[in-house]
Amino acid sequence: MKQRRDNVLASVLETHGEHCACRGACGKTHTGDGEQCNAASSGKNKPLMAAPQTPHATDVQNAAAPLEELRPWCWPCWRAALAAEQVRADERRSQELVEMQIGLFDVGTDAAA
Repeated sequence: MKQRRDNVLASVLETHGEHCACRGACGKTHTGDGEQCNAASSGKNKPLMAAPQTPHATDVQNAAAPLEELRPWCWPCWRAALAAEQVRADERRSQELVEMQIGLFDVGTDAAA
């Protein structure tokens, strides 16, 4: 039988180590092992947090991520990576909207003849 962990963060830290797992998703170039952030805390006595390895655009998607997808993150890296993903998602939605609207106003040359 698998041993029960005290909480999700303890389980993630035990499985993936006690350093931030960011490898540049935050937009910074990290100088740690394998270019990974080497933060062991979030600063000001704040612990790391457990969050998806690849941030999702919404809090609901991030909260629903299964334990296997979670990694330790420091708050500065997580906030920056999440903001970058939200910008990418907004750009994708804007592009999809533009593409859907093109057909609405596509007046063929045959109609003018």
